[in-house]
Amino acid sequence: MVLEAKSPELKWLHSFFEPKLLAGKAYTIDQHQIKYKLDQNECHLDWPVDLKEDICRQMLNLQWNRYPNPYDEDMHQLIASYYGVKRANFIAGPGSNHMLCVLLSILTKKMSGKLVIARPSFPLYEQYCQFHGIAYEAWTLNSQLQYDVQTLPSLPENSVLIFASPNNPVGNALSVEDLESILTQHPSTMVIADEAYFEFAKEPYTKLLESYGNLILVRTFSKAMASASLRLGCVLASDEVIEIVKKATLPFSINSFSSTAVSTILKSETYKALFLNAVDELKEEREHLKTYLQGIGARSGFQVLESEANFLLLRWREQEACQKAYQTLIRNGILTRNVSAGPMLEGCLRLTVGAKEENEYVKKIFKENLSSQELA
Repeated sequence: MVLEAKSPELKWLHSFFEPKLLAGKAYTIDQHQIKYKLDQNECHLDWPVDLKEDICRQMLNLQWNRYPNPYDEDMHQLIASYYGVKRANFIAGPGSNHMLCVLLSILTKKMSGKLVIARPSFPLYEQYCQFHGIAYEAWTLNSQLQYDVQTLPSLPENSVLIFASPNNPVGNALSVEDLESILTQHPSTMVIADEAYFEFAKEPYTKLLESYGNLILVRTFSKAMASASLRLGCVLASDEVIEIVKKATLPFSINSFSSTAVSTILKSETYKALFLNAVDELKEEREHLKTYLQGIGARSGFQVLESEANFLLLRWREQEACQKAYQTLIRNGILTRNVSAGPMLEGCLRLTVGAKEENEYVKKIFKENLSSQELA
């Protein structure tokens, strides 16, 4: 017999929660039985079998009944070295999403200025604030979906700014010069730069940490290092910021498997080179795919935006044409991310750049099915 929990009185239950949380929707992804999964910006390269076997052997020698190291110093030092920063300037956590939420939580509690969030960008920023009753103002991209520092809202003393570069789902980036200008002009504003896709970009921000104590970088192993299943994210900042962030994170939040797996990669020049070479290959594939699709788009009513990430944003003139293209791709075994419900993203699909054979298939389907105005 299976019991069923008693339902509470809804008015009473809802009194505990922010109205926007009650009205919101839980995270979902479209579920389709397809061959080419190009909707979540995952790395196309799975880990080699010998690497997986090495990690499994190490796991067999661990005591699984014991808690993991609460702050694995060996792993932290390896990651800090990989990023080229001091150990004191770095902390890891269970995914960059988690670390972003920690930062938003602790930085807005005593904030006397205001929170500014880039838009459109990674939806987590706005959703987290809406669901937790945190007021914010949007820094809206221009009509070409690019950052424009001239339209950055005012930042009173003790404000927080958060943006992504490269920016998901657009692919645009904020130049190092523009970020340095913001940091210089607003020294009392804490700036959070989400660099989940920094390995694919032209200009990572790491060097700016040397000169600006009001800069926080957030990164992940999910993308370039093909480690989405491990859930490992990172914060890079001053010693003082890292110490405060450490207090706000839960101990034992990184499990033994994730720690062992990432450490194994970073101890091996061969494995590191494998993934970083894949990044270089993917950037080449991105440019080939972008150029090809831009040619088709010019004839059939959609735009392919420039990207410094591992995905491309495709924008149709009409939402109906976008939806039709989305369904056409699904019928042909290709799943993209339909982001057209997002702000300023009407008519947009996000397409992950995959392995060469996947990208060639995408080109084929676009040429055969989406290369005329009538079908687009």
